[in-house]
Amino acid sequence: MRGMSPDEEERELTLNLPWWLFWMQVVLWACSCIVFFYANLHVGGMYALQMAMAVMISGLATAATSYLLCMRLFKSAITRVLELSPPQRGSTAGVGQKAVFAWALTTGVPMLGLIGMIAFAGESGVSLHQLSISGLVVGLGALVTGLFATVLFAKSVGEPLCGLTQALAEIEKGDLNVTVVVDDAGEIGQLQSGLNNMVFALREREQLRDLFGRHVGEDVARLALQQGVALGGEEREAAALFVDVIGSTTFAASRPAGEVVAALNRFFEVVVSVVSEYGGLVNKFEGDAALCIFGAPLELPDPAAAALAAARTMAVRLREEVPDLDAGIGVSHGLVIAGNIGATQRLEYTVIGDAVNEAARLTEQAKDRPERVVASERIVDRAEAGEQARWRLLEPMLLRGRLAPTTLAVPV
Repeated sequence: MRGMSPDEEERELTLNLPWWLFWMQVVLWACSCIVFFYANLHVGGMYALQMAMAVMISGLATAATSYLLCMRLFKSAITRVLELSPPQRGSTAGVGQKAVFAWALTTGVPMLGLIGMIAFAGESGVSLHQLSISGLVVGLGALVTGLFATVLFAKSVGEPLCGLTQALAEIEKGDLNVTVVVDDAGEIGQLQSGLNNMVFALREREQLRDLFGRHVGEDVARLALQQGVALGGEEREAAALFVDVIGSTTFAASRPAGEVVAALNRFFEVVVSVVSEYGGLVNKFEGDAALCIFGAPLELPDPAAAALAAARTMAVRLREEVPDLDAGIGVSHGLVIAGNIGATQRLEYTVIGDAVNEAARLTEQAKDRPERVVASERIVDRAEAGEQARWRLLEPMLLRGRLAPTTLAVPV
């Protein structure tokens, strides 16, 4: 009512209200039982005991019924409290306690009535006909109150369980935005709260997996999750594609920082799209450059052809979609070491080998070529015939830092 969160005292009072209401009625009916016993004692001890037992039976039925009703009628208040503080173990509103109250209404109270009638039938001079009628009345009353109590108990357990099963079905379909209302302070409430916590943890795990995949690549992330992470690598035949922006320093000096970042993002968007299209991996971004790998960590049937086709496509798309930036692309192929490099506390998946170094050197040559793409003769020779036909060889050239001349190739 006051629009504020309940404090600890209000929380305890709200959760224990049905329990306190039950015991308050038990005490009041117990007092009434004593009053009726002494009030009728002058008529006769047996008569006074019968009256006291009748009052006790009525009191038990009323107290148990009020408890079950109170649990249902106060569900919205209990839900509000449990939103702020999850249910704890040892709650007074467990399934077992509800079952006891249902038993008290359906079995305990009627049986006490029948036992009392049979026990005092001889003392009160009740005939068999009258005893039969009384038994019939008690039996019909037990059927009605038993049905009422069973329906309340079934709803208090069945409805939240149905909500839990529906939520689990949605989670199984992949929906991690599912939550259930915690409206029970007992074991069911703990299940509801536990499911919400589980969904939150799964959602957080998926977010971490998504971030992990964005940083290292989906293929690397998938392998890390499946096989674990360890330092070291393996030899692989792979193709390396290196792309680097031309004149990035001048571009950054003459444009606002926001415009530079936006242009680079468009540039790398094309790079990632093309590399993914041909089955490669953008291994790392190095300022305004990117190293892309074909054939690691996932094997490709023809990594050389994939890298060459990606280089040709990338050059065309960069020219059309990012006219503000110009870039050189170098492509090579060879034996590399692919794996996790670094320390146990901080590592990254990378590829080391001569092919990577050669691709970087070829990029320098590509910046001076009108095609903006240069490959080595060995990667062209490794590609399938259809891709080879799209390239023409140039004169051998000694690249910077290399010991032997490299025969260059450019797109036809």
